[in-house]
Amino acid sequence: MRGYVIISTIILGFTLTGFGQNSNDSIFKRNSLYAEGYLIRHDFSSGFVSINFERNIGKKQRTNLRLGIYPDFESTISFPLTVSWVTKPLSHHHFEYGVGAVIRIEHFVDPYGYTTKEWFFDMPALMIPLMYRYQKYSGWFLRGGVNLFLSWPTLPSPSISVGYKF
Repeated sequence: MRGYVIISTIILGFTLTGFGQNSNDSIFKRNSLYAEGYLIRHDFSSGFVSINFERNIGKKQRTNLRLGIYPDFESTISFPLTVSWVTKPLSHHHFEYGVGAVIRIEHFVDPYGYTTKEWFFDMPALMIPLMYRYQKYSGWFLRGGVNLFLSWPTLPSPSISVGYKF
């Protein structure tokens, strides 16, 4: 009986490991942190740098979800949220394009007392990133291109990014 249990366990172990397929997906790192510098400031924030977290999703490793924080260190904090896609995910050179929004939280105290509300929330712009991206499967990566902010006025903001995939 003891031998039957051992042989059954070994056969079951080989059977379960035999169903797994080897793929190159495991060499891709799915998370990344990067700093993005904006060369032209926007009307909705006077900061120059955003810190971003990006998560790669999907089987083909093409889709990225991004959440960032973009403070101006005075009264406004903006949060860029984007969904972007990269071309040729198995290559090192990519074109990245996407769509998103910027959410802004602003602290304001009315000196005249017309309102007691101090915190304001709004969406000042839609965001369309058009970037060149150089990245390997893990480690450091670079981005450069234009973030198009659709608001009043519409602003094409050149930007560069340096990040790390982990």
